[in-house]
Amino acid sequence: MIPPHVYLQTGREQGVPAPALDQAFKERSFLQARGTYPVLSLGHLAHETGASYSYLREVVSRTRDPYRSIAIPKPSGGSRAISAPEPIIADVQRWILANPLGNLAGNSASFAYQPGRSIVQCAEQHLGAQWMIKMDLHNFFSTVTESRVYEVFRNLGYRKLVAFELARITTRAEGARHRSWLAARYAIPSYAVDTPGILPQGAPTSGQLANAVAGALDGELQRFSLEEGLTYSRYSDDLVFSCRDTFSRARSVQLIRRISEVIARERFVVHDQKTRIVPPGARKVVLGLLVDETIRLLPEHRRRIEVHLRGCERFGLANHASHRGFDSVFSFVNHLGGWIAFALGVDQVRAITWRRRLHVLLAEEGL
Repeated sequence: MIPPHVYLQTGREQGVPAPALDQAFKERSFLQARGTYPVLSLGHLAHETGASYSYLREVVSRTRDPYRSIAIPKPSGGSRAISAPEPIIADVQRWILANPLGNLAGNSASFAYQPGRSIVQCAEQHLGAQWMIKMDLHNFFSTVTESRVYEVFRNLGYRKLVAFELARITTRAEGARHRSWLAARYAIPSYAVDTPGILPQGAPTSGQLANAVAGALDGELQRFSLEEGLTYSRYSDDLVFSCRDTFSRARSVQLIRRISEVIARERFVVHDQKTRIVPPGARKVVLGLLVDETIRLLPEHRRRIEVHLRGCERFGLANHASHRGFDSVFSFVNHLGGWIAFALGVDQVRAITWRRRLHVLLAEEGL
């Protein structure tokens, strides 16, 4: 970032009118004092990211949809809709993630989309729990609308128009049709569209912005948990509450009702079909990990990897992948590699052995 005095001198040398330069300098200094990376206009964002102004203007005015919708199969069946961003908008969003959102602090109860935090660390919060309540936020990303994202950027200190443009660049027009919630306030007719945006699952900025919007929810649930003697964690849309002390199913049901009320007040939605009460003696699973006195891989996770590796070693990669219904060897390798990568954070010794066996198979196939 250009030092303040160099910034002023450069502006003068480039012939920027004194009133405009003075205003830009003051706004830049204000944002820096708040610890926020200065973005003064859409044109400034274009200059910083290398994207063309006309491209960003099309995205903000919703005349260009820079995403491709794809369906990713779920291990449990069905598929998950993903919005894959174009390379240009993905680069812009990565810049926004690293700069405007770079100093955005996360809540201590939240473990997803934050450097240095992991699924294992989240699961560790519930080691030794006797009772557990597991809940899920329904349509977590699509619940976060562009108006809520706008508030995140406003709270960082950006002017209304800049915050609005950043919100448009980090959301996708997929919401219900109604008159734009804010654009009509500005004398920019092209910004007033009838379809507001939501966070697209697949954009680099979506996880951090979803966490920021859910920060108030985390704070409320932390306070609630402290009062009730519970431990609370959230990993994206997965919520877990646990307790080591004597408990009861009746109290669990009562707590679920009160937790649901807090979630509704914070404008999120509980996925009722995924709510679970896990009593003493039952298997405690958090984010696909077995949680009792230690963190362990699920037996079925280990078996799945072993079955795939033995099948490949006996029949070859291509034959096994075809037999298991994969579209290609590459999709199978990505699938198996993902399971092994997940295991590395939990059972490193075993996972390294699995990875070596996979590398031998790949080498034999010349891949």
